[in-house]
Amino acid sequence: MGLFGTKRASHGTIDDVHHMVEHYFKKRGLDPEQHLLDGAEGYGWWVTEGSARVYIFVQDTNTGPTLRITAPLVHVPDQNREAFYRHLLDVNTDLSSCALSTHDDIVLVVAQRPTMGLDQEELDSMVWNVAYVADLLDDKLAHDFNAKMYWDRCR
Repeated sequence: MGLFGTKRASHGTIDDVHHMVEHYFKKRGLDPEQHLLDGAEGYGWWVTEGSARVYIFVQDTNTGPTLRITAPLVHVPDQNREAFYRHLLDVNTDLSSCALSTHDDIVLVVAQRPTMGLDQEELDSMVWNVAYVADLLDDKLAHDFNAKMYWDRCR
């Protein structure tokens, strides 16, 4: 912590955020090396929270390094799709610091921000928030809309 209680924020480099992610895992008593994603070249990790699998990526984009945290929830159901999508939009209204999205008929919780100015507390909070929302919603969406849990089809 700096003068006047200011926190050390990231200069926005991929290496800065990489170290923050490693610190996150170590603080939780987890080995970051065991949570690396294959093929992510050291810039992608996973962690399980309750029934949710959360992915953490540090990506180099056209606008600079970006932190992206995502958790797949359920597959879009075959029946009542309009009501399902309407429900996702309604849920989005009440979410803070993350959003629901879809990709290839998979519903995701996502949070993303540029890495410039990111500090450890914000990174930790982003991961926790995505994990909390994912763990809360996956079972509910599966039950209420007869949607298949993402991990049930992946096993």
